[in-house]
Amino acid sequence: MEFKTSDHVLLHYTDTQTDLPAIICLPGIGASGKLFNKMVDLLKDKYRVLVLDPRNQGLSQRTYKGQRMSRHALDLEEFLAELKLTNVIVIGNSMGASTLFAYASLFGKGRFAAMIDLDQPPKMINDDSWNFGYKDLTWDNFPISLKYHDTVHANYVRVDPEIAVPVKLERQEHPYDESSNYNFLCDHAFQDWRDVVMDLPVPLLVLAGEKSPYFNCEFAQAMQYINGKIESQVLAECGHILQAERPEETTKAILSFLERHGL
Repeated sequence: MEFKTSDHVLLHYTDTQTDLPAIICLPGIGASGKLFNKMVDLLKDKYRVLVLDPRNQGLSQRTYKGQRMSRHALDLEEFLAELKLTNVIVIGNSMGASTLFAYASLFGKGRFAAMIDLDQPPKMINDDSWNFGYKDLTWDNFPISLKYHDTVHANYVRVDPEIAVPVKLERQEHPYDESSNYNFLCDHAFQDWRDVVMDLPVPLLVLAGEKSPYFNCEFAQAMQYINGKIESQVLAECGHILQAERPEETTKAILSFLERHGL
């Protein structure tokens, strides 16, 4: 399925098309929405599950336009408005979670009922005020070190071939151009969402991967210090792509969180 943004970019999405409460899933930067395939299967009996490919990723249109977190947040708002969806549950992995923070910064509660962050701290540049950023990224080596960011595997656990094979095939047919999207990576890494996290108007669950190659999993607890209403959990023996590495455990944690909040 396709949706056209206000700046005329076609975004691809999948939709289980039921009358159940809606869950929207957003992948990380450069990643495929197909990484959510197993979670879609696990959730579809209780929720309408939609997976949106961000601009320049998956099956969505490649464009020079909109290489900013704010534009990605607006894409999400326009998508939800087009489908007349409100009180949605939103799940973002990595940059997908940053899109949710950007959305909250622009629209407040907006169309959200709850947010789930899969392995994304609110700040990626390490400094005297925050030690839980991306690897060894600091103001001294930002942004040049980001040119060499993709040198390790994002996952710690071997991803099931039922997920991995479709992702690989999609990437071969619709490759992600890192060099063309470098400015977006820099914008993503530059952001500091701690003020947004402090005043979030909806419940937030943070799930961190114990073995994430990018982030110290203790960032999840640090986010609770910023906002005591945040709930967090660390998934043992799991890397950065929780939805594909530990789909059952990730889904169980999400369903428990939603049940506690009557969602």
